[in-house]
Amino acid sequence: MPKDNYENLKEKGKEISTLSSIATLLEWDQETKMPEGGAPFRAEQIETLSSIVHAAKTSDSFKKALEKLIDLKTGEILDDTLDDRKKGALRAFRRTFNQETKLPNHFVKKMAKANSEGIHSWQKARKESRFELFLPHLETIINFHREKADLLRFKDHPYDALIDLYEPEMNVKKLDLLFSELKPFLSKLTQKCKEKKEKKHSFLSASYPIEDQMKFCHFILEKMGVDPKRTRLDTSAHPFCLGFHPTDVRFTTHTSLTSFYTNISAIMHEGGHTLYELGLPAEDYGTPLAEACSMGIHESQSRWWECFIGQSASFCSFIFPYLKQAFPSQLRNVSEEDFYQAINHVSPSFIRILSDEVSYILHIILRYEIEKEFIAGTLKGKDLPKVWNEKMEETLGIIPETDAMGCLQDVHWSCGLIGYFPTYALGNLYAGALFETFQQTYPDWEKTIARGDLSQSLTFLREKIHHFGREHSPQTLIENATGKPLTSAPYISYLKTKY
Repeated sequence: MPKDNYENLKEKGKEISTLSSIATLLEWDQETKMPEGGAPFRAEQIETLSSIVHAAKTSDSFKKALEKLIDLKTGEILDDTLDDRKKGALRAFRRTFNQETKLPNHFVKKMAKANSEGIHSWQKARKESRFELFLPHLETIINFHREKADLLRFKDHPYDALIDLYEPEMNVKKLDLLFSELKPFLSKLTQKCKEKKEKKHSFLSASYPIEDQMKFCHFILEKMGVDPKRTRLDTSAHPFCLGFHPTDVRFTTHTSLTSFYTNISAIMHEGGHTLYELGLPAEDYGTPLAEACSMGIHESQSRWWECFIGQSASFCSFIFPYLKQAFPSQLRNVSEEDFYQAINHVSPSFIRILSDEVSYILHIILRYEIEKEFIAGTLKGKDLPKVWNEKMEETLGIIPETDAMGCLQDVHWSCGLIGYFPTYALGNLYAGALFETFQQTYPDWEKTIARGDLSQSLTFLREKIHHFGREHSPQTLIENATGKPLTSAPYISYLKTKY
């Protein structure tokens, strides 16, 4: 019996997804296991695979399969017998196809190689804190992305075209409005928290054996519901998560003897990403229904677990006795309240991933402002360290002493993720909206978490977010989940209540 049109499209999509997963596996290996000398050849491998994947996504055979089901120009669904989920998949398929076909294959191939080379140069520059080593690669990557924005086309601002790749239907106009509300509020709250009497939390920087840290991290992952048979945890310079398939998700953390809670935070953050990837419907693999809705929605899952749950008083109540058992000498004279205050301490940080919950989005706004200027052509790569430091002083009141603590701290620009940073801020806003609904849905959530039962969180996120994949846009997904359109109000209310 011949396959129907949707199943035929799904089969072609599965071939593309499988090829993409192989390219992703190479990227995971580059960040975790690859020897340093392998970088030049890895760039060639990724260049070749990226070209193959792009060719498959834009092929005539894929186009013909898609055209049987949806009008590529108007978006009209041509098969009314399909259910709403499959119609949602078709709209997402069309969106991706129309984006990919605007980018010539030779351009995709060259940019993939530049990004791979950029990662290697960034790693060296960051290690030596020498921005000049990364500068030529940064300038190349910026130029590629300015050209990319032109190829993708935009209405108001060239940066819109890049944001839209990571967060559909988001643009500079909407972000400027959200950030104009958040920036003064967060700056004022950060300063207000700084003025409070600082409690001692030197115990956080005591020496915690790495092996014992990792045992505790695995204990937390088990409580979160991360399946060890479908995941792998490693270490890297910058924690990340990559999903190849709902049965194979890789994630990393960064370890240090003297910052053990940073490790726990990273574990819960990347564990949140991992749970999302594991929660996507494997039966729909090869279609957008088995892909994350957006990077902002992805980030909402990681910040949910890291902050809204992981830094809550109820979670501290649960884990603190276990921490005392695991690290008796380091926590001998520390109370549960001391611990809770310490992990929620607010003080401006040079490093984004180490920043507190209140000032975190200020780090993102800084990067957003810089990226806009890069793409608009009003900021040159060579001026980045100076502008970065000026914005750090203006926004957070601190100036980095080295480039490694400043403009070289993030991997994103080196691997071509320009337009990605705003999704970190949106993730917090999405999480805030979801958390408000969660609290109303489960009024006993604090008591449940204090007992070590985190199942309510996972059930809520599975039902509201995970199983939908890319059936809806991010804004529609959140509105369906919460009953309200996205605003900054729930997140601001959450911070006001807590801090």
